[in-house]
Amino acid sequence: MGKKRRFLVNTFILTAGSAILRFAGLWFRSVINGYIGASGIGMYQLIFSVFTLFVTACTSGIGLAVTRLVAEGRGSKECILRCLALALSLSVGAAAALALGADFIAARFLGSAAAASSLRILACGLPFIATCACLKGYFFANRNTAVPILGEFWEQGVTMAVSISLLQSSPLPPLDALMLGSTSGEVAAVLYIVPLFLRYTRKNGMPCGEGKVLRVIIHIAGPMLAGSFLRNGLFSAENVLIPVGLEKNGAGGVAALAQYGVMQGMVMPILTFPLSLLSSAAALLIPEIAEATARGDPAAVRRPAEKAFRFTLLFGFPTAAVFIAFSDELGMLLFGSAQAGQILRIMAPLAPLMYLDNVVDNLLKGLDQQMFSLGYNLSDALMRVFLIWLLIPVFGIRAYLVILFASEIYNASLSIGRLLKVTELRVDIIDWILTPAVLGGLVFYGLMLAKKAALLFH
Repeated sequence: MGKKRRFLVNTFILTAGSAILRFAGLWFRSVINGYIGASGIGMYQLIFSVFTLFVTACTSGIGLAVTRLVAEGRGSKECILRCLALALSLSVGAAAALALGADFIAARFLGSAAAASSLRILACGLPFIATCACLKGYFFANRNTAVPILGEFWEQGVTMAVSISLLQSSPLPPLDALMLGSTSGEVAAVLYIVPLFLRYTRKNGMPCGEGKVLRVIIHIAGPMLAGSFLRNGLFSAENVLIPVGLEKNGAGGVAALAQYGVMQGMVMPILTFPLSLLSSAAALLIPEIAEATARGDPAAVRRPAEKAFRFTLLFGFPTAAVFIAFSDELGMLLFGSAQAGQILRIMAPLAPLMYLDNVVDNLLKGLDQQMFSLGYNLSDALMRVFLIWLLIPVFGIRAYLVILFASEIYNASLSIGRLLKVTELRVDIIDWILTPAVLGGLVFYGLMLAKKAALLFH
């Protein structure tokens, strides 16, 4: 199979798989919303925002290091084993820290002592998450998307099946049941991917080792690990501060959690759902661009970057139009929440920039520009935490919406500017921006006319 055709096939597999997985995730959130309600979704999000910090401590940068090194022809057995050893060491330390600190974190930061048991359950899954991150990076570098995406299906299927079964029949608290389902999925993922990795490497072989592997791994993964940990630490602080600020603004404790749950647990999953159609192709561009950079071929770097930029906006503007036109219907259909629909309509215009920012971040990783990307993300997170602490107690949920717009514009502007500088791309304003924007406007007016016509016929 030719290189271009293989890239297109892998992109299709990963994109289709990611879209199905995101849709399944939305359905799952809709189901658990019926069990725990908007305030329960809020606490569910808070627990996972803390857990994400510990996941970052043991995975961020390691999968990227594997992908980059294998794509550059340096993916030896020694390299993979060193990555695995590093990830597992970090994950065991993170799991111990989370388990030991669960009571303090739950009482001090989450405002619910009962959440400690959920955190301990999640801590057990960290070594499994770290193992999967390394091995998925290996398969992506070898342009084998089938193995990781089937693993995602298997993991999510186990997670949903165990979670729903426990919610229906177990005496466990609902949040503990959900966390046990999540950890079960992570264990199942490792039992799936390890045998396939061993079989794949036996069949295809691995290159000979080279010296100073650990130094190279740390060069790639270290800055990203440190930066991501700081950023996700700020992200966790942000998520804790939002319901606290809403409560200070006048909402009761349960109402504050419910507002937070609507925003983070309902609206944002809908808004980011289309990213499954873009982020998969962007992730596959990392080894392509890493190879071109290693060859010293700037033209081969610019071509995919230009196509990614143009296609993302061509996709993003019409998608935003769909969200604006059907925001109320989506909020009610998925979560039975009119408020979710109202907030989705406000946030929808941000979608094109949000999607472009995600794709550009992936391109920067392939160009060995992760330090710049993480610096931008870190400064953005600092700004958000400060503004949330300052403004939400005064202006409530409206302040948070304004902060999200300001944050995305700031972050995307810096990332796009860096990409254009490194690749020496020249922006075609008409082709890249105005044409997609006009298309989005036409899609919106077409959908609104169709809705009015449908009402007339009924």
